[in-house]
Amino acid sequence: MAIGLGFGATLVPNPQLWDTLSLAIYMMVVIGTIDDRFDLPPQTRLIAQTCAALLVTFGTGVVITDLGAPLFFELSLGPLGPPFTVLFIMTVINGFNVIDGLDGLAGGLAFLALCVLAVFGFGTDVFPLTVLLATVVVAFLLFNLPLGFNRPVRAFMGDAGSTALGLAIASIGIALSQGEGARISPVVGLWLVAVPIFDLFAAIMRRIADGKSPFAPDHEHLHHTLVASGLTRRAALLVMLSFGVVCTAVAVVAHLLSPPDGVLLFAWLGTGVLYYQIIRRPHLVVGIVFALQSRYRNAFPEVGRDRKEVS
Repeated sequence: MAIGLGFGATLVPNPQLWDTLSLAIYMMVVIGTIDDRFDLPPQTRLIAQTCAALLVTFGTGVVITDLGAPLFFELSLGPLGPPFTVLFIMTVINGFNVIDGLDGLAGGLAFLALCVLAVFGFGTDVFPLTVLLATVVVAFLLFNLPLGFNRPVRAFMGDAGSTALGLAIASIGIALSQGEGARISPVVGLWLVAVPIFDLFAAIMRRIADGKSPFAPDHEHLHHTLVASGLTRRAALLVMLSFGVVCTAVAVVAHLLSPPDGVLLFAWLGTGVLYYQIIRRPHLVVGIVFALQSRYRNAFPEVGRDRKEVS
């Protein structure tokens, strides 16, 4: 509703872009709401996500045609651009969906990405949408973050919110990284969605290795393992958001210093491997948090008291 009111109250520079993006976002909200209520099969969700990604790709012209130089040479997709775009949008959608396991986590990561995209996209067609989404996320986080004072009026994101944010962030990132007026390198954009994508692929690899369906839900994401290893939800949230802040900071610094795309990509892949190893050995992070807590008592919220399973 807030996004719809924002669309109506904003003078949009490109009505077709806004109308198509808003339709795709609402498609994710509707399907996500039905999924939250009735737990739709994975195949149904994937069909809906594919339709929304196709709508963005062919309805707005937001298509990945140029990957920059991720292998130290220019790489253009040509006719593979549209299917690659659909695949990337679906990846980010599902990344934000699976990372939504702690209050404030998906919203916090989305807010970080949107803030940086708003700075990068100042003056472009997608700037008003980016600011609008960031504002909506801030309002939501006031009732979603575990802040204590908001306990009686806590809000729930669900698949409706996480998938809609994933689609919007992916679409905005593509729009800002393609064409003659591109503002950022595609590889820089990857750093803005690093944590959700790392978590998604880590889950897929883990489930396949265990002989399970890659779509089978579990409670072995990094935020789950941190809580199971002794951190409170608040401490685990702080660790995850700190990881997001670091990845976002890398994107900003890389944008300013313009290192080779190949260096950025291999650093991104290396960080993904590190993320996967942390999931397998969460006690290392927990040990660091406990050590910091013992030295700075007020740095972390009562680690170890709240060990209830993350929903």
